[in-house]
Amino acid sequence: MFPEKCPACKQKSISFDEDYIFCTNCPIYRRPLNLFLKAVVWARGKRFWAWRILVLAWFITLLIQNIQNDSYAMSRSSNPLSFLDFGIHELGHVLFSPFGEFMHIAGGSLFQCLFPLLWLAGFMQKKWYFAASSCLCWLAINMFDVATYVADARARLLPLSIGVGVLGVDPTNSDATYDQAHDWYQLLSRTNHLNSDLAIAQGLRIAATLVFIAGLVLGCTLLVHMFVGTMKRRKNDATTQ
Repeated sequence: MFPEKCPACKQKSISFDEDYIFCTNCPIYRRPLNLFLKAVVWARGKRFWAWRILVLAWFITLLIQNIQNDSYAMSRSSNPLSFLDFGIHELGHVLFSPFGEFMHIAGGSLFQCLFPLLWLAGFMQKKWYFAASSCLCWLAINMFDVATYVADARARLLPLSIGVGVLGVDPTNSDATYDQAHDWYQLLSRTNHLNSDLAIAQGLRIAATLVFIAGLVLGCTLLVHMFVGTMKRRKNDATTQ
């Protein structure tokens, strides 16, 4: 991954920091690290990594549950993140309301998926790469949630909420009030794609699975390099004693 010898002076004097790989013997070789190598260097410098195994194990469990159960993402008791995501969804309606009625309706699901990406960008700016990888898993959970909502557009059986989410709407009541409250019934019926609700939902679930796997792979990769860095430090400490 990193060269052992300097291409310029041919000495084993390669070193690196969080931004550059360089030769400590000559000033000629100095190259900026790409994003992946920056994350690797960051990971190898971390001493406390074991607790992150629990985070990844939890996310793996959520992925398996979402694959096995199409409605798991909306299970408020089984998925603690859904309470937070529900609040983000409702906030999205408010934030997008100035852009017209259609965007007001779409804003809930849209902001629910944008919010983890905003945190991902912030974590990348701070160089908190493991947290950034977790944001990909969080995004995937929200995509599973939205997919469940989309799949219900024709059936309209999900229990919905009005206002701040306290007053429940009876899912057996298919009157205009319930239809008006169902975001994806409104969105797909207005765009003449109501009959495609299950196909769109399936596409979202496939995309969510891929995003989830990407987040897990990145997280596991960083975890491996944290372990490698810890082992190297222990070896160096033992050598110097």
